[in-house]
Amino acid sequence: MAKGVIGQPFTFTALFTDATGAAVAVTNPTIEVFYYDATGVRIDLVAAGTVLPASVPAEVGRYAYLFDPIPDALDASIQIYGVLRGESGGSTLIVEREVDLFAEVVADSGLRASFVKPGAC
Repeated sequence: MAKGVIGQPFTFTALFTDATGAAVAVTNPTIEVFYYDATGVRIDLVAAGTVLPASVPAEVGRYAYLFDPIPDALDASIQIYGVLRGESGGSTLIVEREVDLFAEVVADSGLRASFVKPGAC
């Protein structure tokens, strides 16, 4: 789960990997971003099929989409979702991101989460 600040940009990122954890370049990388309103209706913020650009600097299998800004019309009770897709070897790889919204910047505790590619044992 990620945190996003209403009115500020948020970057959706993905590292597509194979079953062994090795990064793979995908074809047709796309993204969609949406949320559900109070009545359960899905509201699209970024249309399905929007091109998902490669990260900068380029890294095999890593893609990033700058969603700028998170709309001011949303409030902290809303959660937005990003679905990032790419194709490799005849399969569709999917990365899902959930973003909790905050009305203001939360104090920085200095703690960071890091996701790393598993190494050989």
